[in-house]
Amino acid sequence: MNTALNELEHVSLGVMAQTLLHSQALPLQAWRNAEQINAALGTAARHAWVVRRWLAALTRTGLLRKEGERLGWSATPLDPQVGELPRLYAELGFPATMARLHTQVIECLPELLRDQLTLTHLLMGGGDPVKVLGAYQHNPFTAAINQALAERARQVSAAGGTLRVLELGGGAGCTTDAVLAALQTREKEYRFTDISSLFTGAAQRQFRLEPGMQFGLLDLDRSFSNQGIAPHSQDLVIAGNVLHNARNLPDCLGQIRTSLVDGGTLLFSESIADNPAMLTFMHLLLSPPADAPLRTSDEAFMAPDAWRLALQAAGFELLEVWPAASEPLAAAGQRLFHARGVST
Repeated sequence: MNTALNELEHVSLGVMAQTLLHSQALPLQAWRNAEQINAALGTAARHAWVVRRWLAALTRTGLLRKEGERLGWSATPLDPQVGELPRLYAELGFPATMARLHTQVIECLPELLRDQLTLTHLLMGGGDPVKVLGAYQHNPFTAAINQALAERARQVSAAGGTLRVLELGGGAGCTTDAVLAALQTREKEYRFTDISSLFTGAAQRQFRLEPGMQFGLLDLDRSFSNQGIAPHSQDLVIAGNVLHNARNLPDCLGQIRTSLVDGGTLLFSESIADNPAMLTFMHLLLSPPADAPLRTSDEAFMAPDAWRLALQAAGFELLEVWPAASEPLAAAGQRLFHARGVST
């Protein structure tokens, strides 16, 4: 499996290089800085950070070399073997739809970066976007993270007789499904939330027969209490691969801490570093909307030590990061974080 991951990374780096070469954003023998490369590519301002992450990845692997702020090719990059994507995704346990979608996105990358086309439009063209996102999340890596999260959720005690659970950014419900199975015998009030009614509606159809379920919209960047989440009302907050979307992470973590009882539990999963494959695919969804402020940092993801500091500043103690870096599952770059609210 790790071999397939490495091959997928190699193909994706080749796609980045090919896009820069074929668009003449960075020709062979030329030297340009990131701003010039984005200008030559015609990148929309909201996506400029993606290209800068490409340049960092290509430099890190030695395909580009840097002199001051300018970048140039170390050698002529080989054309990527995009035709290998179906085999690689299959070996990694993803459904076939993911290879088809990634191939389609690669073919349209210049147009996507220029905002002549949006990734959401491509995903909608692939069918029900809830099912598309679910397919993306149906892989052994995410499944293992969700199962580990669910096992820890089972061990959370309730301040009263009923376990009160708030899920943030529930999306296609993959994390929800695992946690509800773990809590099957527990008396619970489970509030599924997402910023999109597309996902809350799909979750309501999927989980409507589950006892104690509630569904509602919630924006990570607004006051939780103004959105119906009372202070100190939750025993457990769950967030599956969503907290990186918060525009102001310290404020978001503060809102989560306020919503929890003292000693309450926060369980969340996150990627901890760039993934070259996703930089040519799903990471385009991390760009801000066209009418929103630009990203303040090109770094979309944080290392565990940075999460520890951010959680501590918000009133949490980080109890566990899983899996350990030495474990084979860690190669996918996803981690489960288990934190507890410190009593005030």
